[in-house]
Amino acid sequence: MSELLNALAGWGVNVAIAITALRTNLLRSILTTLGVMIGVFSVILAVAVGNGAQVSVTQQIATLGSNMAIVVPEPERANGPPRPGDRGRLTERDGEAIARQVPGVNAVAPQIRTSVQMVTGGRSASTQAIGSTEEYGSISNLATSDGRFLTGSDVGAATRVVVIGQTVADKLFVDINPIGETVRINRVPFTVIGLLESKGSNLGNDNDDQIIMPISTLRQRLSTGPAQGPDDVTLLFVGFEDEDSLVAGDREIKSLLRARYRVSKGKITPFTVRTTKEIAETSGQVTQIFQAVLVAIASISLLVGGIGIMNIMLVSVTERTREIGLRMALGAKRRDIRNQFLVEAAVLCLIGGAIGLILAMVAAAIFQQVAEFPAPIGLDTAVLAVAFSAVIGLVFGGYPAIRASRLSPIEALRSE
Repeated sequence: MSELLNALAGWGVNVAIAITALRTNLLRSILTTLGVMIGVFSVILAVAVGNGAQVSVTQQIATLGSNMAIVVPEPERANGPPRPGDRGRLTERDGEAIARQVPGVNAVAPQIRTSVQMVTGGRSASTQAIGSTEEYGSISNLATSDGRFLTGSDVGAATRVVVIGQTVADKLFVDINPIGETVRINRVPFTVIGLLESKGSNLGNDNDDQIIMPISTLRQRLSTGPAQGPDDVTLLFVGFEDEDSLVAGDREIKSLLRARYRVSKGKITPFTVRTTKEIAETSGQVTQIFQAVLVAIASISLLVGGIGIMNIMLVSVTERTREIGLRMALGAKRRDIRNQFLVEAAVLCLIGGAIGLILAMVAAAIFQQVAEFPAPIGLDTAVLAVAFSAVIGLVFGGYPAIRASRLSPIEALRSE
């Protein structure tokens, strides 16, 4: 126990000497810490932006729904975009077959999308209209903050009703409750029956800039393009009971559709099935690569800061040669001299790292406020950054410290 206390006391003395030496050359110390400070600031901010990208992507995927697959009538091609002849087709009957025959399917929501112009009370807005069924709400975790969502009777009777997003409501209805109001969509009158809960924006995509109406109404009242058949759809949203059934459902859906459209073996499957699990994994890999690139670039500045520390510590050893010789003459051992300069380099880097951390936290907070993009800095990141800055000091201060400890006391005392 006494040995431990003596060791701690020795390190405490080294810290005190280091602080005194840094205060003696205050301006030089400040300039030296700038390199480490900028390096730590850059690395932490790069990690925060990378973490923010992962959070943003996760939130965006969550807006699609959980345990869900999206079926699109386009083939998966490894080389280049799909050719026109490769494109398949999807119908509402395909959705009904998937609901009946694929194990673990809770619900299927067919969907048609088209751009529309909305007008009411002298105000207008362009947005995306989604024609779907009542199952779309449960599959995609859509809820209304006011009014109601679509029902089976709305779809069956092709009623002219619409559920609008918050962005659309802000454009068309100022200080007015939109529920019950009439809007003209491509000159066709519709009644607003619901206002969707706001889901915000993710990566530049406004999830509230949309309207939802019965798929039957969109087909009968609005133009859906010349290629649409009597029950063709743009895509299918398929909800599963759990993640296990979702993983198996990918293969089941492709197999079923290949059989329904008589796609022979060896030919390209004219359908793409994307599950929320696959989307999350792919997006996670992309954001991790993005974060790694950012950290690698930012680490260059930290490396430059470490080189600056080594340079200044070598200068310090040269300037304090007589002091080193005097300490050795009074009984200081080589390890004491080495530890003194190691501690001095570590303290210098710790100060720079702490300031860099504070600046990074301030910059991340400003970034979140201005850009509305998450940039979280976790406690583990903060502690690791400061600890790593100390390691930088020990690594780059190692050579000057060893060089100082190897000086000859006699030669050191003779130096001017």
